[in-house]
Amino acid sequence: MPVLFSLVMSILFLSLSSFLSQKWRYEKDKLTSFECGFDPMSSSRTPFSLRFFLLALLFLVFDLEMLLLFPYIFSVSSVSVSMGVVSKIWAFMFLVILVVGLYHELNEGTLDWNKE
Repeated sequence: MPVLFSLVMSILFLSLSSFLSQKWRYEKDKLTSFECGFDPMSSSRTPFSLRFFLLALLFLVFDLEMLLLFPYIFSVSSVSVSMGVVSKIWAFMFLVILVVGLYHELNEGTLDWNKE
C-alpha cells in the first residue's frame, strides 16, 4: 500500500509541475554560449585528449580496486580457516585479472604518454 501511495503521489507531483510550469520558447540566442553579449569567437566544443581520458579511466579502475581490497585486508583475520582459503583464492584471482588487464594496457600503449 505505501508503494502504491508513493507511486500515485509521484505521478501527481510530476503532472502538476509540468502543468504549472511555463513553457519556454527556445530561441537561437538561448542555445548559444554567452560571451559578454558578443557573438562567440570560437566553438564551445573543444577537443579533448583521448590518451588522457584513457589514462584517467585506468586510474579510476585501479583506484576502485584499492577500495575493494581494503575491506578484504581487514576482514581476513576474522574469518575461519576454511573460509580464509576460499577468500584468499578469490582475492588472488581478482589481483591476477587486474594484473593481466594492466599488462594488456601496457602492451596496447595506453600508458605510454609520449607515444604519437
